[in-house]
Amino acid sequence: MSTRLEAVYENGVFRPLQPVQLPEHQRVTVTVPAEPGDSSGPAESVQFVLPADRWQLFCDALDAPPRDVPALRKLLTEEGLFDGRGSAAR
Repeated sequence: MSTRLEAVYENGVFRPLQPVQLPEHQRVTVTVPAEPGDSSGPAESVQFVLPADRWQLFCDALDAPPRDVPALRKLLTEEGLFDGRGSAAR
C-alpha cells in the first residue's frame, strides 16, 4: 500500500507535515517533482491507483488478443486531410 504525504526539506532532512504511521527506521522512497522549466523531465506526473480486482481486469485486458476494429483500420489505412495530397496542402 502506498501513502502520499507532503514534507518539508530542512537541515538535510525531509520532515512530514502530518503524522505518519511507519515503524522507526523504515526505508521509504521520496519522489520530488521536477520544477517547471527543468529539462530533466515533466513538471507534473500522474499516478493511477486501482483496487486489486480492477487491476486484475486491467491486466487481463492488456493480455487479451488484439481485436479487429474496422473503423480504426479504415482511419489508419486511408489517406487523410493532412497527408499532403489534398487542396489544403497547396
